[in-house]
Amino acid sequence: MQCALRTLILALSFVWGWGEAPGWDDPDAPESPRELSVEAVAASEGPFLACRGSAVIPGSSWESLKVLVKPWSDLTLEHTRVVRKILWAINHNDALEEHALDCGFGLAVVLLVSLRAIDYDDGREQAKEAYFYLLALLERLEPYRSVAAELGWGFNTTDLAIYPSLLGLDPPHHCYDTQLKIFVYDLPEKTRGVLHCQHGQWGLEALIPFWLQQGSCATTDPDAADFFLVPWHTWCDRMVLRLNQTRREISNIYMDLMRRHEEFLPHWTRNGGRDHIFIFSDQGMNFFPEWKDWIPHSIFLLTEALTPHCGPTCYNPWKDVLLPGHTDYFRYRSMLSYNRPTEERNLLFNFHGRYPGLCSLYKDNVVRGRIIEIFHGKPGVSVGGFTDDYFERMGLSHFCLVPMGTSSWTNHLYEAFFAGCIPVILSDGFEVPYADVIDWPSLSIKWPMLNVGMDLYYFLLSTPMAELKRMKDLVDAHACWFDYHQVLERSSGSAAGCSPYLGIIRALEKRRLLLHRSPGRFWRHLS
Repeated sequence: MQCALRTLILALSFVWGWGEAPGWDDPDAPESPRELSVEAVAASEGPFLACRGSAVIPGSSWESLKVLVKPWSDLTLEHTRVVRKILWAINHNDALEEHALDCGFGLAVVLLVSLRAIDYDDGREQAKEAYFYLLALLERLEPYRSVAAELGWGFNTTDLAIYPSLLGLDPPHHCYDTQLKIFVYDLPEKTRGVLHCQHGQWGLEALIPFWLQQGSCATTDPDAADFFLVPWHTWCDRMVLRLNQTRREISNIYMDLMRRHEEFLPHWTRNGGRDHIFIFSDQGMNFFPEWKDWIPHSIFLLTEALTPHCGPTCYNPWKDVLLPGHTDYFRYRSMLSYNRPTEERNLLFNFHGRYPGLCSLYKDNVVRGRIIEIFHGKPGVSVGGFTDDYFERMGLSHFCLVPMGTSSWTNHLYEAFFAGCIPVILSDGFEVPYADVIDWPSLSIKWPMLNVGMDLYYFLLSTPMAELKRMKDLVDAHACWFDYHQVLERSSGSAAGCSPYLGIIRALEKRRLLLHRSPGRFWRHLS
């Protein structure tokens, strides 16, 4: 599939070029001769499925787009930008209807892929326009879905379920009835493209500020604010803009922001930054080691307590908040589909991922090496590198081993919950999030890394079936705490609430009690 995808991208980039993205309907897009007409298409093989092509979109391009039917929700921004060029050509020629009738399912794939690029490059309003057109098109295509699937157009639109929220189309939420007021700074150049930047375990950097802005706890009145959130989709921009930390590019952006705080963060001096919040995901502190000089007293939302090369000084439990990593919706909904009842699970435990010998970054990861060395080939065990049926193996396992990654934390922990798999944490320095609301010992095991051996195997093997079921039920009940898209919370109908955002709100409520308004640097003096 990857080879076919690369071939398609190269072909499209040759036809439409790699330049910067024009708008949804760009007047400067190159004009192509019109071949299609509504009448001509209506008289062809049938609506939406002929895919004969035109001078704007060759029929071979429609056929090539079938490779994107399955992975449309998991492409790089670079790839989505290339596919989006199809829309530029069609819109410039005012030919949406003709191309919809000729190859409506192909056009739907183009839109599914392109939405993230539109949102990132042109903003939310343009993305909404494309999204609404897509919904209308999908409604027209619905009667032909079964035939289209036989022809290779069987795309799944389930992942669109989170788009209304990400596009700001859902009604404002109540922030779990908190009395907190949070001022989110308006930094448009640092917060582009939530649809794209919410992807990956770093997606929380985009999702948290966006969620706060959609709720009753958001305020634009600095005098009413308890906290001030400084948003930046740091990891997303690092990947899209190729920011190089060797050249200190991320650090320089942070330091420029702080040097110009009167311009960008005008309320910084109100309390010496103590009421300002920064989000750092997955070793994010390493990309701004100068934080100790610029923002030492601010509140950090972190995914790990022990950042490599930084150690315990990067996390202060009195002010900072530990968060779960983000799991993509398309990943966890697939894991949920393989989540089997306890009595149907036939594997004792599993681990599949990177380990020494498979990835150079993990050459010194002793615990992962021991897992492969000791448990490979043992009855009821599935361990090794990446495998296509990983989610299915998780859903068939009673336990999921969660060894440390390149640092003490790993997203394997939170993925285990969606698969209904009891986590066995093998990372001595892993501090779990929301320990004040989640009874971790009741639904997981934390085993010393140096003691990974057959004793662990026999310990897990001796667990009574009733205990397996009890722990598994708790794992399922707590998965909503790690769902940044709140699908599980909504489906449960829980009045109390259960989501990563609730954990953040409750943690900030406690920290508000510790804050006091600074009297400033001087008082009762002659000016």
